Amino acid sequence: MKKITTFLSIAIISLASCQLAVAQPSPLVSNKYSNAEIEKMINLYKSSHSRDIYPTELFRQQLMKDFPNARGADWETSANIYEVDFEIGRTDYKAYYDEQANLLMYIVEIRINELPAIVQNAAQAKYPNYKFEDMDKIVRGTDVLYEVEMEKGDIDVKAIFGENGTFVKEIFN
Repeated sequence: MKKITTFLSIAIISLASCQLAVAQPSPLVSNKYSNAEIEKMINLYKSSHSRDIYPTELFRQQLMKDFPNARGADWETSANIYEVDFEIGRTDYKAYYDEQANLLMYIVEIRINELPAIVQNAAQAKYPNYKFEDMDKIVRGTDVLYEVEMEKGDIDVKAIFGENGTFVKEIFN
């Protein structure tokens, strides 16, 4: 009986530690700006020439508050927006901050089993016979969006869907 109790204790502790290792953070995105304002700010950032930076203590602390397990952070800035690429475990993240270190938006790479079924179904209906390639969850203001990259032969398409499966737009590179 003692061996079974010890085994069960070790199994429960191991399971709990594994769960902690894969738990994804869900930081609060600033409500200082509307979703439309955030989209405009991010688009301006992406259309500008960014430069690599070493972040101030304010930004380093905010990143650790928002994403405590972030590793390998690379920072860039342009148009008063700060972008940081990092990893948590083996998962890629990207976060955007304003000049006061308010979190505007973050993007996390997800696997097919993390893509909501309603979004999977909508993507498959819109792009029949395409295969899922890459997926990202985007949290921007109060919006949760999913960017889905799909392929069929030599054709690749990226599309954005709302969390309810509503098609938002195609992205052309």
